Amino acid sequence: MIESLKNKITHGDCLDVMKQLPDKCIDLILTDPPYGISCDGGSYGLGVKPKDLKKKSWDKNIPEKTYFDEMFRVSKNQIIFGGNYFTKYLPPTKAWLIWDKIGGLKLKNNFSECELIWTSFKSVTKKITFIQQGFINDDKEENKFRFHPTQKPLKLFEMILRDYVPNLAGGGLLVADFFSGSGTTAVACYNLGLDFIAVEKDEDYFKMSVERLKGAQSQMKLFRL
Repeated sequence: MIESLKNKITHGDCLDVMKQLPDKCIDLILTDPPYGISCDGGSYGLGVKPKDLKKKSWDKNIPEKTYFDEMFRVSKNQIIFGGNYFTKYLPPTKAWLIWDKIGGLKLKNNFSECELIWTSFKSVTKKITFIQQGFINDDKEENKFRFHPTQKPLKLFEMILRDYVPNLAGGGLLVADFFSGSGTTAVACYNLGLDFIAVEKDEDYFKMSVERLKGAQSQMKLFRL
């Protein structure tokens, strides 16, 4: 089952997929589940307008406890964006990761200045700075390809993986994202040479994320020529 899921984005309900996986088969989950704050609008990329996508309802509620139970069962370590929204399902941690989204800039808007990321590591609370508020972004080129209202920066995920993956024992590591959305975890893992599993339930986001991953693969092949 694991081999059939590796290094591609799978369309389906992640709960159904996880139930077929053995215990602790995944080294790290890096994921960004729905926060339950009805974020079906948000900031899209320069090439995508909200009217180009059907109105969604994926963020009306947070995932049920069963989803978190299964994530903990199948994985050894977890990094979960928006951990403050899931405190009733997550155990206490001393190793919060705080994403500073403005880096000292004085911005007058209603966007969040930081985001809380829950981690399972036995460490300390850390801060990572990567500017992203609306279309203010440390990676302006990547911003052109945003198609998901809560899409996270690719370079941010690569920074997190570089920081945390060396803390995991052994080689041949497997990373998973069971709420794949725009496919950022999949593309970051591909760029860093890590095996991954990614699952996305929404058909529109699944199709666009597959194309995004294909684009990254094509670009990498050009560099290798």
